[in-house]
Amino acid sequence: MDIKLNKLNKTIVNCKKCPRLVKYVKKVSVQKRKQNIDEVYWGKPVPGFGDINSKLAIIGLAPAAHGGTRTGRAFTGDKSGDFLFKCLYEVGISNTPLSKKFK
Repeated sequence: MDIKLNKLNKTIVNCKKCPRLVKYVKKVSVQKRKQNIDEVYWGKPVPGFGDINSKLAIIGLAPAAHGGTRTGRAFTGDKSGDFLFKCLYEVGISNTPLSKKFK
C-alpha cells in the first residue's frame, strides 16, 4: 500500500472529531444484533479500500452499524453492501458480487 494512503487510513481509523459518531459506533459495537452476538466488532471509523489508481470513488457518509462498524470495511457485510457489490459486479467494476471481507 502507498505510504501516504496508509497514513491516511491510520488517521481515519483514529479520528475522534465527531464525538456523536464515536459514541454511536461504540454503542453499536456493544449492543450487537442477535445474529452477530458472538462477533468481535471493528468499532472504529472505517478506512477506504481498493485500487489506488481507480477512476471511481464510492464514498459512504458513515459506517453502517452492523456492516462497516462490524467488519471494518466500508460497504461490507450488510444489505447495502450486498446491493452495491452486486450492481458493480454486473457492470464489470467489481470482481465479486458479494460484500464480504475476504481474508
